[in-house]
Amino acid sequence: MRLLFAVLVLSVASAAQSSPASNQQVNMPSSAEIGELLSKADQKVTGFEEAVKLAKPHLDKINSRLSSNYLDAAATAHKFIETTQKDGTSAYRLVGLLATLDDLSLDAANASVLLLKNDAEQLAEGKKPVAALSGSVVALSSTGTAVNDISELLMHATLRFIDAEEQVLDKLLGERK
Repeated sequence: MRLLFAVLVLSVASAAQSSPASNQQVNMPSSAEIGELLSKADQKVTGFEEAVKLAKPHLDKINSRLSSNYLDAAATAHKFIETTQKDGTSAYRLVGLLATLDDLSLDAANASVLLLKNDAEQLAEGKKPVAALSGSVVALSSTGTAVNDISELLMHATLRFIDAEEQVLDKLLGERK
């Protein structure tokens, strides 16, 4: 049944692209484009995991659950990526991945701020700064930016994917606006 629906959707999408009377052209991202973005996202999530592992000793002093929570979120992102690569693209999976990548980006920023705050508090108490801390902060900040960047690229592809699906459904259902 899914195969029949997929063939129907693709045939309507193909017809919509080649029809000169069509005001809008379906601009679905290619499988290769989505695949490349997913591979890059997987790399960025792995970088996030490495940064969290580097910062783990410092984060554990603040809250022992932080690094575990961050790594669980990264595992969720990997699962979305793996499932999409295995089972194919869907708006549901892409939006789920976007939400998870957004969480990772925010987690990296929050962890950086927590580490800097903790270090400032230690300095205020007259203790020496932790030399390795700056490396963790830079790694978290860099990986947060990288995750955000790939998330933005995926968001644009996702919006095009959803728009193409909506156009195809409009044609199938005869509900043109």
